[in-house]
Amino acid sequence: MWKKIWGGGIPVILIGSSHGGYLANLCAKISPWVVDAIIDNSSYTLAPLSYLGFAKEIDYTKNCEFYINYSENIDLFLFTKSFWTSNQYSPCYFSNARKNIRDILNYEHLKLQSSYKKIPYISYHSIYDTIAPFKDKKELYRFLSELGFNTCLYEINCEKQIDGRLIKNLNHGLGMSIKTLVKKHLPQILQEPLKDKTCKKEISYKCDDLIYTFKEENEQIVLSIVNSN
Repeated sequence: MWKKIWGGGIPVILIGSSHGGYLANLCAKISPWVVDAIIDNSSYTLAPLSYLGFAKEIDYTKNCEFYINYSENIDLFLFTKSFWTSNQYSPCYFSNARKNIRDILNYEHLKLQSSYKKIPYISYHSIYDTIAPFKDKKELYRFLSELGFNTCLYEINCEKQIDGRLIKNLNHGLGMSIKTLVKKHLPQILQEPLKDKTCKKEISYKCDDLIYTFKEENEQIVLSIVNSN
């Protein structure tokens, strides 16, 4: 199936909202020879510590994934179970290197990615987003534009932009339907000629003391991590 998609002339277009949009951008980072376009709504650009489980070790009231005021005397702070930890002596220590490889907003990594295809990036984002800061998305799209990518960032900043069809509010996610987002942008992207995919199917990112290498082997993406020291 993957062989047919990757080599059969069918474009690979990734679309997602919030965390799904973040994963779409992350896929383009780790396999830039595969992805042909990104369409995202309200994705964050930096590794979301609140969703990695261990942030409760830092401050469980500020870094919880979900909060529920269960009753007058009970507040619930909920976290995803994770092996990651803030303990620097643990093999599961979430170090700067392990954060950096998960960050989309990293200019040096984007520069490496740009040596492959210059794919289109489309994003919608509210300036009032309290989960995925708009300033980070704006900086990401500035970097992408400087590096030659075809970018379009829709800045949602006032109630006049709420049309009740695509954009329904100014909050995180904009109340947007993925189906409506796809119908708006997919036809135009499909009209674009498919970019050449005959390139080296391997990319390496240096992150502090670690080097992450992603390589396509036997129709799979294989990861190797080595110490750079």
